[in-house]
Amino acid sequence: MQTRSIRIRTARSDDYRSVAALIFSSHTISFAPFASSNWVDSRDLPEYQSKWQEILAEESLSTRVFVAESNGEIVGSVRVSSAGSNEFDAQLNGMHVSPDATGSGIGSLLMKQAITFIKEREFKNVELGVIAANSRARRFYETHGWELVEELPDGIEGVPIAVYRLRQ
Repeated sequence: MQTRSIRIRTARSDDYRSVAALIFSSHTISFAPFASSNWVDSRDLPEYQSKWQEILAEESLSTRVFVAESNGEIVGSVRVSSAGSNEFDAQLNGMHVSPDATGSGIGSLLMKQAITFIKEREFKNVELGVIAANSRARRFYETHGWELVEELPDGIEGVPIAVYRLRQ
């Protein structure tokens, strides 16, 4: 897949099925080597759809979901949302690229858009969590200006997580 055919846009509420399917697929393929088989088997696409329907229905000046679209199909997503009570804190999450499009530049296009949004909103303390053993994702974040803050050995679902902060 070539990046020249990719369009980055703000997600719409009716994108929830496509975003949920993308993330479900990404978790199934990309996360499976790091997570327990119980976690992988316990996931349910309708639950993902319900969650993303709710997320995309929320309108907020401090939260944005961006999607990458190719030939009318959503092939990537990223979410930036305010975090906690401090208006200058935010999180980057939901960063996923279709497993068959990984390495094609879509993630970099999404990251560029997310960082533009972060700067426009003047977020100062922006963090993300990534599976600690996912060295490919960690290199990606480090290449795009994120620095390691800490590692959480218990993480999520027993999977160790590395926490990164965006360098300002």
